[in-house]
Amino acid sequence: MTPVTNSEITAYPSPMLVYDGTCGFCSRSVRFILRHERRHDLSFVTRNSELGKGLRRTHGLQSVESMLWIEGGQVFAESGAVMKAAGYLGGWWRRLAVLGSFCPSFILNVVYKFIAKNRRRLSSKAAACLVPSPEQCKRFLA
Repeated sequence: MTPVTNSEITAYPSPMLVYDGTCGFCSRSVRFILRHERRHDLSFVTRNSELGKGLRRTHGLQSVESMLWIEGGQVFAESGAVMKAAGYLGGWWRRLAVLGSFCPSFILNVVYKFIAKNRRRLSSKAAACLVPSPEQCKRFLA
């Protein structure tokens, strides 16, 4: 497969969530978002896909293993990505994100890193396979 170019990356819709497609915890998080979202305009990209690698390379985040939220030309990683995802969900999740914004990001990132480090133990032993509905499939970018 050929590498993704910068012009191809900017052609993709915003917002985008870049996640670890081989992680059961991450796949369940994506399913949670799909179940609770109100807007239905978020695109999903697995971190190790060509597009995921291209996005990370474009934004200088090749070595970052965090979930990424990309929107309006800005990239949010670690707890910033989680807060953006919570805000995207709306309702009480948005309120929690607003409350979280009062907490220093270095503290939130410590919590994020702890969960990320233990995410495979927090999920089932086998990676859960994410199977989107036919309507959702077009939002999963290769």
